[in-house]
Amino acid sequence: MQIGVLKLAGLQTEQCAATLAGALKAINGVSSVEVSFKNSKATVSFNEEQVSTQRLQVAVEDAGYQIAKPVHGEDGACCGGCGG
Repeated sequence: MQIGVLKLAGLQTEQCAATLAGALKAINGVSSVEVSFKNSKATVSFNEEQVSTQRLQVAVEDAGYQIAKPVHGEDGACCGGCGG
């Protein structure tokens, strides 16, 4: 079992979070989902042999939301835009 955290954009309300959670839970291989409207992130437990993180990202987009673009320095990672 793997746990993935998806940073989100486009969540406007708690209902948005509930809708997205339902879309992610419907994927075969996903065992649990917690979507935080307040923190704009989804924490997903899934079987990596049945579902990929790319599939989770597609489900987010299909539900009408977006994966947040990384910000330079966020979580110690570079956004890639500066080459640094």
